[in-house]
Amino acid sequence: MERAQLKNKSESFSDFIHSANAVLFPGGMGTELQRRGYKCTLPLWSAPANLEAPHLVEQIHADYFDAGADVAITNTFRTTPRTFRKLGRERDAERALKKSVAIARRAKRNAGRQVFVGGSFAPLEDCYRPDLVPPMVELREEHRQQAVWLAEPGVDFLLPETVSSCLEGQIMAEAASAAGLPFIISFVTGSDARLLDGTSLAEAVRKTDLPGRIGVSLNCRPIDTINSAFHILSSSYEGAIGLYPNGVGHPHSDLGWRFEEKGDGIQKFASIALRWRDAGAKIIGGCCGTTPDYIRALNKKLRGPARGRPRSRKAIARRASADQPSQGRP
Repeated sequence: MERAQLKNKSESFSDFIHSANAVLFPGGMGTELQRRGYKCTLPLWSAPANLEAPHLVEQIHADYFDAGADVAITNTFRTTPRTFRKLGRERDAERALKKSVAIARRAKRNAGRQVFVGGSFAPLEDCYRPDLVPPMVELREEHRQQAVWLAEPGVDFLLPETVSSCLEGQIMAEAASAAGLPFIISFVTGSDARLLDGTSLAEAVRKTDLPGRIGVSLNCRPIDTINSAFHILSSSYEGAIGLYPNGVGHPHSDLGWRFEEKGDGIQKFASIALRWRDAGAKIIGGCCGTTPDYIRALNKKLRGPARGRPRSRKAIARRASADQPSQGRP
């Protein structure tokens, strides 16, 4: 795909981010597949559903759009050759990824209003284990490949997400920037509001500041952890901030996610989301354990005028209009 075509797409999504009072991300995909009866097991997690249950994946996208989401996130969190190789299915990786993009784009066409598709790619090994980050040469090649595979079929933006290592985050941002699409990078922090490798949010924000970046987000942690990190992030970043925490349940070593009546319910989720929006958060959605009902509650709460002061949008405009990045920029 020509870079000029990619830039036309990026301007549309960047303009939406710039002008919207609140941008609603969907809730979880893998956990929602699991909740509806599809067996998501590690290491592939939800990736096989693109090939085995495409209609269910599309229905979940449609349900999030019906609930008010502005975005569908591709079901590509584990569609890497590295992950499929663990089960001797490496050749299925590209097919599963591109099938996921096609499913999300079809749901977008059927939404009946302006919505967008974000292309998700994740840490190559484990989003909670920065000690497992592969060598630099593998990071560069494999993340580059994922970004290109997502950009070619026509997603509207890239979402390197659930990033717990600053080094891997830099490489993921580099890959997203080089693909020519706008991107939002999303970090995982601990209770100390640092990435799980110990890097401060301010440093992670600085080291992933590449052409095309239109937002920085936090995801896949409980609400209280996200809330603490949000206040730190706000002090070090002027652009669009996204927050999509977990809902009920908790990670499980075999199942990937176990649903229990523990975690953050819809009422708490919607109430704190309103405070986040009024404090300047632009993008709000859900991660593991959240459902269309969470997004429906957010839509009801957030589709009103913000009471707080709007955040500076200089960073959004600057990055969206930046020139093509040089290759290999750290």
